[in-house]
Amino acid sequence: ASATEPFKAMVSITTIVPVLACFIVSLSQVSAHGYMYIPLAEFTDSVTSAWIVQIEPQWSGDWDSCSSSDDDCLTTLYTSLKESNGYSDIRTLLDSDTDLYGANCGFTDPDATPKDPPTTGDATFSRGMVHAGPCEIWLDDTMVLSNDDCQTAYGDGTQDKASVFTPVDYSSCPTGGCMLRFYWLAFQGVDSKMVWQVYKDCVPLTGPAEGTSTNSTSSTLTTGSSTTEDVSTSSSSGTPDNFSTTETPMTTTATSTSTSTTTDSTPSPSEKCTARKRK
Repeated sequence: ASATEPFKAMVSITTIVPVLACFIVSLSQVSAHGYMYIPLAEFTDSVTSAWIVQIEPQWSGDWDSCSSSDDDCLTTLYTSLKESNGYSDIRTLLDSDTDLYGANCGFTDPDATPKDPPTTGDATFSRGMVHAGPCEIWLDDTMVLSNDDCQTAYGDGTQDKASVFTPVDYSSCPTGGCMLRFYWLAFQGVDSKMVWQVYKDCVPLTGPAEGTSTNSTSSTLTTGSSTTEDVSTSSSSGTPDNFSTTETPMTTTATSTSTSTTTDSTPSPSEKCTARKRK
């Protein structure tokens, strides 16, 4: 045997280990993603469940004192900072700067074929939410669902059981149709730092759910400005004709975070894998 063979074997091992670590982290990151499933969001490109941007927290606070799994700590911090920063909803924040918080509607297509809203008075995510953080559903400018900790409120903490948002009142959607907008600001620990992950989905609706009122109301709103799955839809139904949950592992680059109020956003997904560390 050549004297260089042990060295080659060592190089091979040191090369494979980081790749395996990256792959394992990618699988755990994929499990956290999702999109509006019922009524079904369509996409401008391939179907993706990824966040649209990952950025450092934009509200100064002791974010890194909370672990990703500590919903109470993260929710308490978020609600206190939301009040002190003068926000009553996350749509106003996330739509205020599309360069920072990502494009309106994210990867979804606001010009897709309108879907019939479910008659069950709810909406369904493509999987269970596994990150703490607030979410909202709007019909045009009427907020019909809001919670500061959607993982706890609408799921069991696992990805296997899809999160069901309830109650959702579709009666404010006029007969001519409206736009359902879904927002989720997820909190995740990456490299011992807390980051914000932003989700925005848009689903055009045909009108109110069957048997509901067609009167439209409006709330005050001030605004500023991959993973592949097989999904096919009928022309008007909000329920998928078929759906595959088999996903290709996705890698992301996490930005090192601090409690600064200015930052560049990290587009999703990137090609570099940064191993995730929980506190």
